Amino acid sequence: MAPAAKHSHDEQETMILNAAAECIWETSILDFTMSAVGKKAGLSMGSIYKHVQCKEDIIFALARRVFVQHSAIFADIMGMEEFTTPEKVMAIALLGPAKIQVYPFDNQLQTFANNEAVIRRASNLWTERMMKACEVCEEIFRKSMHKAAYNRELILNSDIENTVEHFNLSCWALIEGYQSVRQVIQLREITEGTDSLMEPVGLDEPLITGLTRLINSYDWQTPITQEATQKVALRLEELGLR
Repeated sequence: MAPAAKHSHDEQETMILNAAAECIWETSILDFTMSAVGKKAGLSMGSIYKHVQCKEDIIFALARRVFVQHSAIFADIMGMEEFTTPEKVMAIALLGPAKIQVYPFDNQLQTFANNEAVIRRASNLWTERMMKACEVCEEIFRKSMHKAAYNRELILNSDIENTVEHFNLSCWALIEGYQSVRQVIQLREITEGTDSLMEPVGLDEPLITGLTRLINSYDWQTPITQEATQKVALRLEELGLR
C-alpha cells in the first residue's frame, strides 16, 4: 500500500503558490522557473504539475489570489451601511493600492494575466477559476445596484437591468482605465524618482472629479458631494484601507 500523502491537495496548492510568489519576488515575473518553484516548495515536479501545468498557470493562480482578496474588500465596502451607494462606489476608487496589495508585484500580475499570449497558454483549470472569480465580483456590484434601485435610492423608471449594467461598466472602465494610464507613466516616474503608483488617488485628481460627474449623471436620492468624498477618504484611512 502506498504511504499516505504528506500534504493534502489544497495544502500542496498553497505551498506551490507561496513558493512561486517568493521566486517571482527574488527574480522577476519573467525569470522565475518551474524547477525553482518545486525546489522552494519542497515538492517533486510531478506534484507541481498536478496543480499547475506551466508558468502561465502560476501567473493566473497568483493573479486570481489578488483578485479574490480585492473582491472581498469590495464586498465589505458595498455592505457598509454607513455609506450611501454613491459613497461606496467612490470608496472603491479611493482605496490605497499599497494598503490592499497581496504582493509587491500585483500590478505586473494583472498586466500579464490580461495578456492574450498568457491567456492562450494557461490551462483551462486556471482560466475557468479566474472567470469564476470575475463572475463573483461582478455579482457583488450587480446586487448592490439592484438593491439601490429597489430601495429607490437610485431612481429608475424602467430598464433597470441595462441601466445597472451600464452604470457598473462605466464606473469600472473609468477606475481601471485611470490606473492603466498611471501605469503607463510609471516608467518615467521611476526614472525621476517620483513614482507614486502605489499611492492612493488624491481627492482633487481627475479620476475623482470625473467619477463624481459620472455618478451624479444618474438620478440618485443623495448625489455624491465633495464633503461626502472627504468623509469616505477619512473612513478608509481609519480602516487602514487608504
